[in-house]
Amino acid sequence: MVILSLELTPARFRNYIIGVLMVCWAVGYPIATGLHYSIPDWNFKFLGASVAAAICCVPVFTCIESPRYYLIKNDYESARRTLKALESLTATDLELEKIDLTNLLSVSDKHRKQTLKQQLMDFRNNPSLLRDTLIQMFLWFCEGMFFYGFNFGWGAIFPNHLYRGYLLAGAGELLSAVLAVPFIARLGRRRAMMAGFLAAGFFYLLAIPEVKLGGQWTLENISCLMGIVFVSGCFSGVYLWTGELAPTSHRGFVFCACSIAARIGSFIGPYIFNNLAPVTHKAVPLGGLAFFSALCAGGSFLLVETGDKKICLSAEDVVVRRKKYFRYQI
Repeated sequence: MVILSLELTPARFRNYIIGVLMVCWAVGYPIATGLHYSIPDWNFKFLGASVAAAICCVPVFTCIESPRYYLIKNDYESARRTLKALESLTATDLELEKIDLTNLLSVSDKHRKQTLKQQLMDFRNNPSLLRDTLIQMFLWFCEGMFFYGFNFGWGAIFPNHLYRGYLLAGAGELLSAVLAVPFIARLGRRRAMMAGFLAAGFFYLLAIPEVKLGGQWTLENISCLMGIVFVSGCFSGVYLWTGELAPTSHRGFVFCACSIAARIGSFIGPYIFNNLAPVTHKAVPLGGLAFFSALCAGGSFLLVETGDKKICLSAEDVVVRRKKYFRYQI
């Protein structure tokens, strides 16, 4: 749905679409908390979650397929039908009969077959596409490690009430989802990601000193509560940026590769904190995450700003975009 939404949405609205997505993600926290709290048997907890997920999947079957997908497969008639279906949703006459859809593709793309083998060959033949994808995979890997591995202080604030802590986590997610939209709109994708990762790294370092602030509150708790806003905001950013950086011919492939990287990071993160921190010092994992945050900021610097640009259709478009727009400056 993320890919479809980004491909059907004009550039100026994509940031808001991802913002709505992350708000829905945050709203899932109280729903999950309510299901878990109200259903005592763990078997029925999974059943309740499955039913809720199935209900949310129903709208997928009513969605219009992306015309970009048909174009990259050289299926111009299906692309035209999809565009007519989209035209019917507006009051604008696009005069589709006068548009030659074949002109939207380069000469080589017109003879290209959309297969897994061809996708892999495109990575070999287009270093810019490969470099961008590897950087995005690294960002997703670190986001998974940051998001799931770092203790954001919910358990320390409510040590005897798991549900309150989980609801507070949802509130933090909701705050970051709302704030990320104007933050990205103001700074752009590239600068916002760099600033978000650097801010997260700062709060990782700030959480290291042992400073008690009264009651159950410590400097670590406060730093964690602030850090989650920036980490979650970067989570919104990687979804948006990956959808815009990857070309239509490889967008699904790149999202799958990045999701795999994020899952690996989500496994490593809790392992680090559950095993490394107790036998060393909490400065070791926190300092390590701050270092990775700085690397993520550097990786973001090496990517192209996409907020004001059209989505690329093919690997060749990525190469042209990078040569035309990338600059070694902030």
